[in-house]
Amino acid sequence: MTAQVVEAWFAGQPGLARERVGDGAWQTVLAGDHKRTIPVHLELGVHGLAVQSFFMAAPDERHDEVYALLLRRNLRSYTLRFAIDDLGDVLLVGLIPPPALSVEELDRVLGQLLVTADETYDHALRTGFATYIAREQSWRAKVGAPRNPIT
Repeated sequence: MTAQVVEAWFAGQPGLARERVGDGAWQTVLAGDHKRTIPVHLELGVHGLAVQSFFMAAPDERHDEVYALLLRRNLRSYTLRFAIDDLGDVLLVGLIPPPALSVEELDRVLGQLLVTADETYDHALRTGFATYIAREQSWRAKVGAPRNPIT
């Protein structure tokens, strides 16, 4: 398992900015359609290449429904899983073990990350922040601003 695999993957992604954050760690941002920015942290470790992405802040309401949605989505995932951190923020996490680490596998996992985040984002956001979204839409209507497309 080497940093060369990750560097080779980035080399095949012209225009995708990346930052090296120490030995064996990178950060980048993928662009989705629904979740417009998908931050990604990659880090080589003893057990493989860890992949982590911030998905959304801890939901304001209906936590049980949000977490049930995400747990059900985990059933359809190849290697990534939704998880929560100590603050309740939602992450997408995964691990590519050393024997499986290749440019092709990294591309498959990051493609899955993009699809999973993009397909799940609107529903999770609408469920966990419904009151906030309703207040924002009301404010937008009052000031003549266009509706936020999240609704």
